[in-house]
Amino acid sequence: MTWASNLLKFILLAILFIQSPAYSRIKHTKSKTMPAALIYDASSRKVLYAHNINRKIHPASLTKMMTVYIAFERLQQGKLSLEDEITVSNHAANAKPCKLGLEAGETITVKEAILATIIKSANDAARAIAEEIGGSERKFAYIMNRKAKALGMRNTVFRNASGWHDPRQTTTAVDLLKLAIALKRDFPEYYPMFRLTSFMFKNKEYQGHNHVVKNYVGAEGMKTGYISASGYNLVTAAKRGNRRLIGVIIGGKTAKERDGRMITLLNKYFSTSNKTFIKSVKSKPKSKKIITSVATLKVDKIA
Repeated sequence: MTWASNLLKFILLAILFIQSPAYSRIKHTKSKTMPAALIYDASSRKVLYAHNINRKIHPASLTKMMTVYIAFERLQQGKLSLEDEITVSNHAANAKPCKLGLEAGETITVKEAILATIIKSANDAARAIAEEIGGSERKFAYIMNRKAKALGMRNTVFRNASGWHDPRQTTTAVDLLKLAIALKRDFPEYYPMFRLTSFMFKNKEYQGHNHVVKNYVGAEGMKTGYISASGYNLVTAAKRGNRRLIGVIIGGKTAKERDGRMITLLNKYFSTSNKTFIKSVKSKPKSKKIITSVATLKVDKIA
């Protein structure tokens, strides 16, 4: 009788827990992909499309946008120059792929490290930048968080410079938009680096894998990212005529799907057709099912 009574109590408690808000939050955080998307019009200073834009996600290599922001800031302040050489540490050399293949003790210029971080999304180059500026990657993460707060990225926490997965490293689509806006606004002299699709290092040419920047006419660049905890992510800035749009896509199941979502949304809000503005991405984007709502927000609520 005691055994049956205890079993009944256990079942009742389990049912109550499953129905509780706490259980709902647990289910939510276990999701491998948490799709979010937005399109921002820099001319009207409004968000034209918004889907889950405040949901916390893991940024993956979109983290490198902040790493580069801080590097640009040091260049602008005269604390670094593009020709300065960084000596690669063991910590940087031991970064896991994607990487440039830097070896401990060799040198890389600040310009090369920035280009490798943007174009190849090289984790070893991002670590090298972090250590050059912060003394250590952990101290650099503190600088990143302080800057995120200054830029109004209220729901962002950085733990490293590369975006290598740390469950505590989180952000939102809105916060990534704020960072993208700041990169263009604060560093017009260095911002064009995001448009480049290849770079040279030690007499070898390295190609990037941002196919939207390569193939979408008017694309000004920005960054790709992927980790299994968040899916395939992308921030893209593009200009057509006098209009500049910034898009953020989080949680694509594949790079192809992610790129297709971005292209579909940019085309829609540029009021153009895929045929007109896509040079070589010929596959039909599989993105309509996540386009669920359009929200118009004033930029003073965002940046």
